[in-house]
Amino acid sequence: MESTENSTTEVKNTSKTSYLTIDEKINRMKITFNNATLPGIYETMQTVGYTTEKLTTLNTELATLESLHQARNTEQAEQQAESAKFDATYTEVDTLFTTHRKLAKILLKTDVHAQVALQLAGSVPLAFASWLQHVQSFYNQLINNAEIKPKVANIGITEAQINKQLQALKQLEVLRDTRKKETAEAQAATDARDKAFDHLYPQYSDYIKYAKVLLPNNQQLEALGIIVK
Repeated sequence: MESTENSTTEVKNTSKTSYLTIDEKINRMKITFNNATLPGIYETMQTVGYTTEKLTTLNTELATLESLHQARNTEQAEQQAESAKFDATYTEVDTLFTTHRKLAKILLKTDVHAQVALQLAGSVPLAFASWLQHVQSFYNQLINNAEIKPKVANIGITEAQINKQLQALKQLEVLRDTRKKETAEAQAATDARDKAFDHLYPQYSDYIKYAKVLLPNNQQLEALGIIVK
């Protein structure tokens, strides 16, 4: 029902054009099932199968759904936190790399060997894996090439900066793997929550339909969380 990249924070209310969040739908189910044992309501709804055992089962399933929903929210928060760390590190590394590359292009504009070694011609790859390899190669050349290293030092690309960038690139790989793990866990939690929701919500909807037929008393319907107009 829902993916991590495009979470179902809104579920269409089939009877209206407005939208309800899944939190709101869970809250409505809680009101309904909690009050289903009230005098007058229980006796009437029992005639269509809503016994104590049935209501106990529905409330148990609702408690499970709430637990899965909270777990999903926790996993998604962790995934978003890891994504934020990755994005921040990537931006920091790429921003400095872009500056260093532009400076190197100016400095080494007549040095064909250096331009080839640093891959200064053309554009930088956009795909992360290719970008990572490109940037790592750039800084490895700067730190290991005895001819290029002293030249770029004269324009402020120091050994300390190069090493810092190389360390940041290693950290970026770790963050990428962690983000993948958290994304997978968030998706699994979402799938589990959605499966429970898709199983329970139709049962709630059926209960509401029966109640609207069997309970003409507006106060009883309101007690079940049904808005009466």
